[in-house]
Amino acid sequence: MMTDEKIYYKSILDNLTGGLIGVDGEGVVSYMNRMAEQILHITEAECLEKKFGTAFVNYPELKAVIAETLSTKKTVRRAEIRISHAGTPMVIGYGTMIVKHAEEEFGCAVIFQDISFKARK
Repeated sequence: MMTDEKIYYKSILDNLTGGLIGVDGEGVVSYMNRMAEQILHITEAECLEKKFGTAFVNYPELKAVIAETLSTKKTVRRAEIRISHAGTPMVIGYGTMIVKHAEEEFGCAVIFQDISFKARK
């Protein structure tokens, strides 16, 4: 049953309408869903088991968000950053959280969406 449960929860995360990135306490990317891949134009395989600074080298604003979350342990409810891919600017709306169980911290997560179209209105 545990394997089925893991598959079930991973499927939920994989099918979120927003991007989701998980980073462990050592700063290593532990999870990235499909929407994160689409928004950032990189694959989970390119990022998993790499330090977030290496994985997201082309996104300094995202690296700064993750670094701040890991260092301050503070969550962000609603904020925006501007990033670009292949010269195309994007506005990313995001929130962060510390991932923990009971009092044990495992790292952080960033959930985000491309809100470029909404920001232009």
